[in-house]
Amino acid sequence: MNIFKNGINRVHFTINDRFIRFVESGKNNSFIGYGQKCLPEGIIVEGLIKEPEILQMMMEELIMENKLKGKKLSFSVPDSYIILRLVSVPIEINEEEIVGYLYMELGETIHLPFEDPVIEAVDLGIKGTQREVLLIASKESILNEYTEMFESVSLKPEIADLSMLSLYRLYYHLNVSKEEEHLLMIQIGLDNMLLSVFHQRKPLLLSQFKLPFDGSQYEIIRNRRGQEFFTWNGKGDQFDTLSAEVLVEIERFMTYYKFNFTQGSHEVTKLLIAGDHPHMTSFQEKIVSTVDLQFESLLKPLFQTKKKTNIPPVYAECIGLALR
Repeated sequence: MNIFKNGINRVHFTINDRFIRFVESGKNNSFIGYGQKCLPEGIIVEGLIKEPEILQMMMEELIMENKLKGKKLSFSVPDSYIILRLVSVPIEINEEEIVGYLYMELGETIHLPFEDPVIEAVDLGIKGTQREVLLIASKESILNEYTEMFESVSLKPEIADLSMLSLYRLYYHLNVSKEEEHLLMIQIGLDNMLLSVFHQRKPLLLSQFKLPFDGSQYEIIRNRRGQEFFTWNGKGDQFDTLSAEVLVEIERFMTYYKFNFTQGSHEVTKLLIAGDHPHMTSFQEKIVSTVDLQFESLLKPLFQTKKKTNIPPVYAECIGLALR
């Protein structure tokens, strides 16, 4: 894999309601550095930038501290505005025509929850008398908003990607994926959980769940390297309630995939666990003890910087962007 193109340093950002996070990749298959800032409540809400001036100020500070000005950029699209949907198209539509056909069918046979979608398509092959296609859509105005924000702080956005694809790319890079498996990827954040299924190394199904977030249960800490992160100050019974809710949603999703989505013909065969919640290790312990399946974890450092510093596992998504 030609991971680090042309020997040019690039920066790879993920931004959500709680964090700004990046890694910088360089020549000779190396990582230069990484960093993050915690976002105060209300700066970004469900992927929408509500306080652009404050966000820009924080971004400029991060860029100045890490000497990122002028670098080419890849970034993750906010998860709140991602739609995955299996659709059927006429068999005579060839692969080059699929996206155009899907745009023509918007508002007719295809209905999306926003009016300005950007569409990509994955041809899944012929099924019966139709061609089966995975439609991937995001909201164009949101993409433009983030692109303009990055440009305003002297970065050069080139690629927008999805968090689940970035994490799967990292998983694939570890050489433990199998084409025949039905992989359930579990991403747990401070206030949300994403569940997605991959089969034949393609995403098939995605669901998002809001998790209750109480700011009084968390504290922002800055370590010696200047990195900010959230710590958990909640009580044990509060975590037990949260983890029980997470387990219920996972089991419901697995049941839906088996009996509704595949009509009983397939079921989840493996788990991939990732996320940046302060209690991810505890979540993992509860999940694997409840769901009796083989699992892989992205909760340990897998890469180092050129200076032999372990990159924390919360940067897995950013690393997956760099592997594109």
